[in-house]
Amino acid sequence: MRFAVLSYHTSPLAQPGVGDGGGMNVYVKRLASALVRSGADCDVYTRSASATDPSKIVVEPGFVVHNIPAGPPSHLEKEELLDYVDDFKDEVLSLMLDSESFMPDLIHSNYWLSGIAGHAIKHELDIPMLTTFHTLEKVKSFGRTRPDDGYDEAFRVKKELEIMGCSDSVLVSCAQEMIQLVDLYGISPERVEVVTPGVDHAFFAPGAKAMARQALGLNQDKKLLLWIGRIQPLKAPSMAVAALGILAKEFDVEMAMIGGPSGSDGAEEMNLVKKLAESYGVQERLHLISPQPHETISSYYRAADLCLITSRTESFGLVALEAASCGLVTIASDVGGLTSVIDGGMTGILVSERSPEKFAEEARELLLQPDLMKSMSRAAVEKSFGYTWSYAARQMSSIARSLLARELLSCC
Repeated sequence: MRFAVLSYHTSPLAQPGVGDGGGMNVYVKRLASALVRSGADCDVYTRSASATDPSKIVVEPGFVVHNIPAGPPSHLEKEELLDYVDDFKDEVLSLMLDSESFMPDLIHSNYWLSGIAGHAIKHELDIPMLTTFHTLEKVKSFGRTRPDDGYDEAFRVKKELEIMGCSDSVLVSCAQEMIQLVDLYGISPERVEVVTPGVDHAFFAPGAKAMARQALGLNQDKKLLLWIGRIQPLKAPSMAVAALGILAKEFDVEMAMIGGPSGSDGAEEMNLVKKLAESYGVQERLHLISPQPHETISSYYRAADLCLITSRTESFGLVALEAASCGLVTIASDVGGLTSVIDGGMTGILVSERSPEKFAEEARELLLQPDLMKSMSRAAVEKSFGYTWSYAARQMSSIARSLLARELLSCC
């Protein structure tokens, strides 16, 4: 099979944590790699964001990333990208039609902007479309005061419904996300399939904390909290900093916060993080670290005592899974896919009351019980073994084969 993977707004080769790069980048890259190793071909199409981008990059045999010209060859905010979706679609179609070697059997659209292009390409080529949304507007709207990406909420929901109505299969990462789709969007559960993301166990595995700290230049004696993600209100890094401020009254503790500002509110959120650190007097304890490649990120997981995930919503939670694979216990918001990755009280802690005080209270209880943390760490590693990209590729291939054997879905 040949998959045409659409990742319009961000390249799978972009550094997670920079701009719009995040868990989706990891998902697209690792799943494509696993698919080609299982015998498929994957052409990933993304918008070229630089005049120096090569037209294509062969990541490995069978896995090619195509940088497609659509709009100015520079970074664009998400709210600007809609203007160039049609240009992207036309260029991708032209490439497919001009070369038989790029003609796909299926389309896999990632995120709603890619879904708009995928919807049109499906009808042009008369082939099945699978869609992974990664985030849903009706879920992201919980607990916020304004849209996260500059788009009108009703407009984005309308587009999501149109894409769902033409997707031969909508892919989700866990059962919780399926429930959200069915309850909030009214989609039939028979049209939703679970493809569980994996973790690269070659990179993410337990290791010596002291050696990891030495390699990273971190203090050997202090307690270390870890927060990883894009700096934006949705991920709530300010809540983690406030929790650090509370814990610092009792513990000799520091925090490594890894990530960069993202979206229209990213710079404002970064300023809030810095101001909060100053107000709590923990600016010297907070280490703001630019996004790191996976090889380095794994060392931070091994160096830390606890991981905090303070997000308002999470469709899955790759950070929680990577942390678990390294034996790092996580305290996370009790939302979305985090509830499938973390067994509350067994492999980590799920916090229903999203407040700095509650995160600090849970961290305090664990820091005072090292034996409990060790048992939770072992359980987290054991649970992580059930998540592999090769299994995700098998799930994806099985769904794809079933779609190729049946009639295409007409637009609902």
